[in-house]
Amino acid sequence: MAEDDATWTVGRLVEWTRGFFEKKGINQPRLEAEILLAHVLGAERIDLYLGYARPVGDPERERLRDLVRRRAAREPARYLTGECEFMSLAFKVTPACLIPRPETELLVEEVVRRCGRRPTLFEPPALTGGTGKQGDVPAGSPGGLRAIDLCTGCGCVAVSLAAHLPAMRVLATDISAAALDVARTNAQAHGVGDRIEFLEGDLYDALDAAGAEPADFLVANPPYVAEAEWAGLEPEVRDYEPRGALVAGPEGTEMIARILKGAPAYLRPGGTLLVEIGAGQGTAARELAGRVRGLADVEVRKDYANLDRMLVARKA
Repeated sequence: MAEDDATWTVGRLVEWTRGFFEKKGINQPRLEAEILLAHVLGAERIDLYLGYARPVGDPERERLRDLVRRRAAREPARYLTGECEFMSLAFKVTPACLIPRPETELLVEEVVRRCGRRPTLFEPPALTGGTGKQGDVPAGSPGGLRAIDLCTGCGCVAVSLAAHLPAMRVLATDISAAALDVARTNAQAHGVGDRIEFLEGDLYDALDAAGAEPADFLVANPPYVAEAEWAGLEPEVRDYEPRGALVAGPEGTEMIARILKGAPAYLRPGGTLLVEIGAGQGTAARELAGRVRGLADVEVRKDYANLDRMLVARKA
């Protein structure tokens, strides 16, 4: 960001940063440039386009310069800004938890669809007309609609379910106390903290200790990276995101197998299991589910890139 006589405007800063990131091999360089500049200016990305000719002062440019340097060193932009969007909601993220991926939204979308609602990705839930009417609760759900979210991380799935489904109560678990602190903050920020209970523990251990009851939905975005794949991940992931939230073991399906094995005990009759899986794990995940007594109607769903992404099953 060399100094010269020309005025540094919003537009000029975006273009300079885009070019710099492009040379450094950063994916989506323009998007990354806009995210960082919008953060520095305390604005939304759309505001950058509305104020393209706006001059940017020295203090803001100095802050941007530091963030650009760190991003060029492959530190994720979402950790630099401390925020990530998921299901049209803003979530706090820290290196204690994974950065939410768009593919994980499929878990929430499917639950919302099965509850008779249509998820709206371009409007916050408050604008979608959620009222908690009877249509939100499937038949056979005494005591109201309940979900269990394993490996909740920053709480993006649990909070989104509660925000989009006002009749929903969620029990969310994670082995990381630091991640649960972030998740609780996100739940309070979106006004759903009174409908989500967070438990610390390794998968079902936390539920067993709490005497949790079976739920209508059991969702999970577990670690599913094989140990041999770790070294080949992008630096943003390998060097900054928590390894324990990514690597499952030698095969990559170890955590998926544990979740499938314990699922029938924590699903109501007819309840639905939804587990995010890695691309190419569909066949293995389907075979694992087929060995679990009590699970039926097993299928693997593709994501928008036509890759294996979600295993769905029902408790018989």
